Amino acid sequence: MKNKLFLLLLWPFWLSAQTVQPKIQPSSAPKSTTPVQIEPLVTDPVTHAVVIGISDYQDPDIPDLRFADRDAEAFAHYLRSPAGGSLDQAHLTLLTNEQATAGNVVRALDGLLGKVKEGDQVIIYFSGHGDVEREKISQSGFLLCWDSPP
Repeated sequence: MKNKLFLLLLWPFWLSAQTVQPKIQPSSAPKSTTPVQIEPLVTDPVTHAVVIGISDYQDPDIPDLRFADRDAEAFAHYLRSPAGGSLDQAHLTLLTNEQATAGNVVRALDGLLGKVKEGDQVIIYFSGHGDVEREKISQSGFLLCWDSPP
């Protein structure tokens, strides 16, 4: 009787220890894989620069500067050097003297809008004359491009 009772008590434990193992049949058809290109979610930041230097203005009433164009060229050279970050030429716009018209400056700055992505760095360097609108209360300041009126 004790043996039967003992077996009855062990029976649920023995049943719970028995697990059904599913039998997995390998597929007879070969599976083909195709590589998929995955775009990275985060890209490395890119530096873009617009560098402007004007020493010689179109209008003779605007006094010329001695080294503004050379300063801009030197700064662009620095940006392309290892010390300046080895900026790729494709990300650098250099406008000096007669190249630095109002139209070219606006195009260079507008061109950044299509290139710059979140996290990128933008450098805008200007070496030249600036002026203030004195006939208005706000006295807005602005930079003089090569073809600016006096």
